[in-house]
Amino acid sequence: MRQELIEEFIVLQEHRSSAQRCIQQHDVAHLKLAVEEMRAFLDRWQGKSDEPQINRKLAALRQKNQQLAAVLESWFLEALHRAIHKRIGWLIAEHRFRFAVDYIQMMQNAPCDLQPQLRGFFFDEFGYEFRAERLYRQWEAVADRCERDYKKALSVLAADWPERVNAELRSRLGATDPRQLRRWKATLPMPSLNSWKLTL
Repeated sequence: MRQELIEEFIVLQEHRSSAQRCIQQHDVAHLKLAVEEMRAFLDRWQGKSDEPQINRKLAALRQKNQQLAAVLESWFLEALHRAIHKRIGWLIAEHRFRFAVDYIQMMQNAPCDLQPQLRGFFFDEFGYEFRAERLYRQWEAVADRCERDYKKALSVLAADWPERVNAELRSRLGATDPRQLRRWKATLPMPSLNSWKLTL
């Protein structure tokens, strides 16, 4: 049994250097695999050796595995924070686009004697002369870009963390009130900025 443990441990040592490369390359899928293999090894050999030296090595390996799992958790939180941030940005851009449409309609329906004042207000606020087409196209483009950014962030989150992007999470991300999303984001732990510095 001791020989079998040592042989498996040697193979696992190679996985540790592979895990370090995964961290440097931000390779979520392979780091998950390394963590699972290490956890399976540790569970298989837990309490099966009477040798203090081997038990110390197993304890050290379990600590490293916990560190790797913490890196993964930090990466998930980073991706989730990004998706929430992009969702908020999209909602705000959509709101501004609707405001632009409303402003254009207001300008079109305003009495002639009021239009110079409204145009002056617009110039003071935005720094350029009011032109309906420019205003519409500008905010439409911003809203479209923000929508693409959010969908990209969500697809990355779902691709890397399919086991965690369930119906409940999608529903929360689908909220239409930026304040609700900000409150949720404020309750989430912040990702660790130093997770990528882990050395094995």
